Amino acid sequence: MKNVINFYDVEIDFDVAVNLMDDEIREEIHMNLAPCTAQEFFDAYCEAHETKFGEEFECAKKNPCI
Repeated sequence: MKNVINFYDVEIDFDVAVNLMDDEIREEIHMNLAPCTAQEFFDAYCEAHETKFGEEFECAKKNPCI
C-alpha cells in the first residue's frame, strides 16, 4: 500500500485516490509525467483537477470523505 500526503498533511491511500480520479486527467498525467513517484502523480493530479473542475479533488481536501 502506497500512501501520499495532501496539502493539509492528511495521509491518503494512493490506490483509493486513483480510483476516485477523473479518467481523462489521470491518463493525461500518466502520459506526460510517468515515470514518477506516487506523490508527484498525486500532486499533479490535484492541480489538474482544480483547473478542470474549479474545485479541490476530494482526496486533496482538509477533511476528505474517503
